[in-house]
Amino acid sequence: MKKIRLAIFATTLIPLSAAHANTSEGFRAIVSAQPAPTVLNSSERQAFTAIYQAIKAQKWDEAEKLIDKAPQGPMAAMARAEYYLAPNSPKVDAERLQALLQSAPYLPQAEQLAAMAKKRGADALPDRPGIRRFSWLGGAPKRDLPANAASDSLRSELQVFIKNDDPASAERILESKANDLTTDALTELRYRVAWSYYIENDDQSAKRLAGVARAAGGEWATQASWAYGLASWRLKDYAAAFEAFDSVARLASNDDLKAAGLFWSARAAMAAKQPQQVQPRMQYAAKLPETFYGLLASESLGMEPIARKAAKISKLDWNALKDQQNALLAVALTEVGQTKLADEALRHQAKIGDARQHANLAQLAGSLNLASTQYWMGHYGPSRDQSNAMARYPMPNWEPTGGWRVTPSLVYAHALQESTFRTDVVSPAGARGLMQVRLGTAQDIARARGNSFVASELDRPSVNLEYGQSYLEKLRDMPSTGGLLPKVIAAYNAGPTPLARWNMEIRDNGDPLLFVESIPYWETRGYVAIILRNYWIYEMRENKASGSLKGLAQYLWPNFPDGNGNVLARRMTGGSIASR
Repeated sequence: MKKIRLAIFATTLIPLSAAHANTSEGFRAIVSAQPAPTVLNSSERQAFTAIYQAIKAQKWDEAEKLIDKAPQGPMAAMARAEYYLAPNSPKVDAERLQALLQSAPYLPQAEQLAAMAKKRGADALPDRPGIRRFSWLGGAPKRDLPANAASDSLRSELQVFIKNDDPASAERILESKANDLTTDALTELRYRVAWSYYIENDDQSAKRLAGVARAAGGEWATQASWAYGLASWRLKDYAAAFEAFDSVARLASNDDLKAAGLFWSARAAMAAKQPQQVQPRMQYAAKLPETFYGLLASESLGMEPIARKAAKISKLDWNALKDQQNALLAVALTEVGQTKLADEALRHQAKIGDARQHANLAQLAGSLNLASTQYWMGHYGPSRDQSNAMARYPMPNWEPTGGWRVTPSLVYAHALQESTFRTDVVSPAGARGLMQVRLGTAQDIARARGNSFVASELDRPSVNLEYGQSYLEKLRDMPSTGGLLPKVIAAYNAGPTPLARWNMEIRDNGDPLLFVESIPYWETRGYVAIILRNYWIYEMRENKASGSLKGLAQYLWPNFPDGNGNVLARRMTGGSIASR
């Protein structure tokens, strides 16, 4: 990509959010309002903690004696099931397995126990609850590309030139083979080359080739219309931009892209001196509440976002759940640190229990800090259930080891996207835990503090959140981000080195939304919008006004939030923002 010389720019700092006593004040108020129930006394907690320690250490005789001695009920049944199913544990005969199934058919391990009993000679097995099939309840929209229509070989051949910043050569090869391609394949590849022209700031060529591609129709033509609209916008051909973005809004099958088309068509209409076209498109975009541009549209119109209305915290109705054995198990298991088993118990209860209690079970998961369970229940449930969408935005009562220095809303916005709150997930690249912290990053931070570091510690929420927020602070202070929130988010995904290059290459004309939409990496381009969307919804869950949302709706660059959660925004003029 060719570098652009940067003009002198001016900045104006505008405060956009009210002060808070500290960055976690609203968060603490929310999580303290949903306390978890308790069901074990201190002696019971000690007894069952000892049982699970014995099972983990494979002290089988000790484990069996402790289980027999413990208070009998769901917790003893769960412990016995874990003992029977543990690798290398003593072989259990069919009679004992049948007895456990008879007394506790509700256990999440029931089917495993039944299969084991049958394998060991059991003729008849106790009845077990039927397991309900779950349906997809919906999720936050995500912008995706259509399925590939072109062959991998030709796409790879063109990609070599695209990666070398040579879309012209890619176009020559493509057009030499155009007669051999299907319409969809040709449209896809013309879009990809047109997008490469756009990334190289050759807007005339991008507009020309995208214009050819969009005429073919189909899903890839809609993508080409998006590229055509952005190129036209940078060329100040606002009438053409309006027509292209309006086409995206009408034809996009994805709500995220549809909202983007609506918002940008409204922008282009205003720039093209067609103000009567603005409000209807903004209003339509605002009806797509879990989208980046839907939230921006609501803010631009001065409307309360639909997502804010949905973000009100539901109260846990423990009385409706306390007679359900797996709900009791989930609470008790959490009390003795067996969160994975608690997760299994709650998910199983959701599949065998009263469908009307699904949202309440999700709320219980939230109260127990079983964030990944709550997230799952927000997406899957009985077909007739309409779960609260906010279950998809868990707010566990966790705290970094060094306390909250970065607002929890922003930290959790990253955790949601990085791991869906799975504490022990490890990426193919070795990034670990909630915020997918890389080992090298954690080692650098620990070394700078004079601390030792053990990789497995990143599985602990308090430790992972500490390293994650520390890395966000480090990125905030780098010259390449300038302390600007969208750039910090981009650097968290792609790294600071690509960001420094983009600062010199992206022709955003001081427009933060144009910068985001012009990021060369597809993943990072989507990531920035998703994190900001998550952040704004978390702020709504805290009933907090969003300074960054307000700033971006005014086409200002929001700063990274300060220690009190406040956001300043900058108006930039004179070109892209560079390191300084």
